[in-house]
This record gives sequence, structure tokens and C-alpha cells, in this order.
Amino acid sequence: MDWLQKLEQLDEYKKWYLEELQISDKSIYNDYIRNTEYPANCWTHSFDYLWAHTNSDKVYIFKAKVDHMLVTFLLTKRGRLYLPCLPYGKGSADEVTKVLIKGAEFCHTFNKDSNYTHKSTVIPLNEAQLLFLNKSELFREHFKSEQLSGLERHYSIPKLVNLQGKDFAKVRNKINKFNREYKDAIIRPYRDSDFDEVIKLGEIWVEKSGKKYRKILDGFYFEPIINYHKELNHIILVIVIDGKIVGLTTAGVLPTGETWGCLTKFIKSYHGISEKLTIEMAKELHRIIPSAVYLNVGGDLGSKGLAFAKERYRPVLSYKRYCLFYKKEK
Repeated sequence: MDWLQKLEQLDEYKKWYLEELQISDKSIYNDYIRNTEYPANCWTHSFDYLWAHTNSDKVYIFKAKVDHMLVTFLLTKRGRLYLPCLPYGKGSADEVTKVLIKGAEFCHTFNKDSNYTHKSTVIPLNEAQLLFLNKSELFREHFKSEQLSGLERHYSIPKLVNLQGKDFAKVRNKINKFNREYKDAIIRPYRDSDFDEVIKLGEIWVEKSGKKYRKILDGFYFEPIINYHKELNHIILVIVIDGKIVGLTTAGVLPTGETWGCLTKFIKSYHGISEKLTIEMAKELHRIIPSAVYLNVGGDLGSKGLAFAKERYRPVLSYKRYCLFYKKEK
């Protein structure tokens, strides 16, 4: 069945003016996110990440105006429709829930034919967002939550910039060793002429680390975020040693005034390069937006190795992750 064609035939598709997400929609999302009353800080809810789905051959992603809120819908090629993030816009827990119910009903109706009504309606959201929604009796009546694997970690930018105390001793030592061994290393902003070399670096990372971190492969969003970094206002730093790019890290400033860490790739044989990249990005973000406190680096998806790596930077927030199931009335 052509699931996209089926979606286009539904009344809500026309009523809500569902449109496939465009990179030019970033300003619209920014406006709605600024007015959002719940903590708009879930890693996968960033516009850059949502928009990157348009480059996947496995999904379609849409925006819609439902009542006074901006709602995002994701349709898989197998016929599952769900919300990849909570509705954005001004509204109490009850008001967000009312829009969620409309979105959930829409998904439930569509998913009957594709036999996906047993799947979650919203995935994922974080602990802070669930705490907000649970203030609403209407939410508790219509939705149930289920915890996902892993934790979403947020670093303190001021702490990473200063690296003071014994908690950061290992990170300091790693960076000091890197600085001694690679005195000629250059840390600089990405240039468009770096594209081919950066893509090659990504391929090397997949080859060397992809099997270890199979769950977190970022194939569908790595290239488009690099390619459209200017349109997304995305920050990219690279490390150059002996004329070769051996590492990169990317991040963005969110409409909330906080920051979002996206991609990190490097050649592991350069000891201390991971720590160097992380701290240099923290310094760059602090330079660009001194008021920012948090750098959200996302979840570990239950990977012990990734969790251990992120704990080195002493996250100050570690949120549990959830999905929501719609309790359809019988």
C-alpha cells in the first residue's frame, strides 16, 4: 500500500495543512519553541535533527498547526504514523494534552490499517517533560508512559570551560597529553572545502567504531547537517594535524538559550582527541552565548561504553527517557 497516499486522503491531513518539513521551517519552529512552557530540551526534538529526517529514504516528516500549537508527525515507509516530539507552542499541561489527544487519535485511525496501533504514539520524551505533563489529570487519563533504555545527559558548559577540581582530573590529563604530543594541531571552524575530507572521516569512524556503537549510527543525518550547516546555523569545529582533518565536533544553539551537541567523529589513535574536541566546543559555545548553562549531548541508548564516555564530563542533568502510549477508549 502507498501509505503516503493514504495519509493524504484523511480529513485531518487537509484540515491541519500537513506539509513536509523544509529547512526554511527552522524560524517557525524557533518561534514556537520559545513560547513553549514545558522544558523544550529533549535531544531528538531539535529542529536540526527533525529536519534531517527529510534526507532518509525510510520516513516522511510533516509539520501541522493543530489548534494553536505546532505538531510534528513522522510516517515510516512501513505505515506507522507517530509524533517524534511533543507539540510546540504556548500552553499548560492540559492544553498540550488536548493537542496530544488530537494527534494521537489521528495516528490511531491511520495505524489501524497498518497494524501499528500497539506502538507508542510519542517517542521519545525526557523525564522533565513527562513531569510537566503529569500535572494534567487529562494526560494521566489518556496516556501511559514506558521507560526507554539509557539516559539523556546534559553537561555544564561553565564546568567544562573551567575544568576545575578532581572530578575533571582525567580529562585535564588527557588534554594536556594531547597538547604535548600534537603541538602543531590546529582547531578551527569548518570550511565548505572540507566537505569531502569530513565525509571520509565519517566513513572511517563507521568502519572503526560502527560495530561497537551500532545503535547510534547517524547515517541519515551526518551528511545533511554538515552540508547545510549554514542554513541550520550549526557550529562545526575540526582538528587538523599534519594537514589532515582527524576530528570534528558539531553543535547548535537552541531557541531556549541552551545548546545541543550533535556529531563527534575522530580518529581514535590520536590519544586525547575526544576530550580535546568536547572541551573546545564547550569553549566555543561559551564564547558565542555566555549565558548558556547546558550542553545536551543526548542519550546513550543503553550502551555501557557510551555511558562511561559521557560520564567523564560529569553531566549535571541525567534524564530518563520515555515513550507515550495512547489509551484509546474502548
